Amino acid sequence: MNKKLRQFNFPDDQIYEVINETYLRGIKLLESGQEIKNPRAWIRKTSLNVIREMSRKQKKEQLWDSNLIEHQIAPEDSHSLCSENSEDEDLRLLELALKKLDPKDSKLIVLREIEGLSWRQVVNHLASKGEYITEASARQRGKRALKRLRNIFFELNNHHQ
Repeated sequence: MNKKLRQFNFPDDQIYEVINETYLRGIKLLESGQEIKNPRAWIRKTSLNVIREMSRKQKKEQLWDSNLIEHQIAPEDSHSLCSENSEDEDLRLLELALKKLDPKDSKLIVLREIEGLSWRQVVNHLASKGEYITEASARQRGKRALKRLRNIFFELNNHHQ
């Protein structure tokens, strides 16, 4: 596991976080009534998945941090004010486009893109509301919903120019 941590540029002391998360997932799996046929392979696979998820989360946080820094550093001249107005208009149009979407599509986009849930979490959330779909179909529906959102957004954008 240390080798994989280093491969993803994590310090060695994060092994405890990986072990803990892997252990919790194992407990959850066993409590759900499933059996782990090959524990050694399952631990290796699950710990690698945990490390990958940590890496994705870290990259997403770094992207947010760099975007935040860019907005804080941007000079406040007429160009940046114009840019801010343009961004505000884009956000308003995006919100309007989201409202024009089918409610199911809108919900998928909000859960996945805005709230940042994984597809598994999206599926679990939908299941708790009585809508049962697979992860693969959720991904496909999400992909199509984003495409429809893009089309509506650009259509609205063309009308407002």
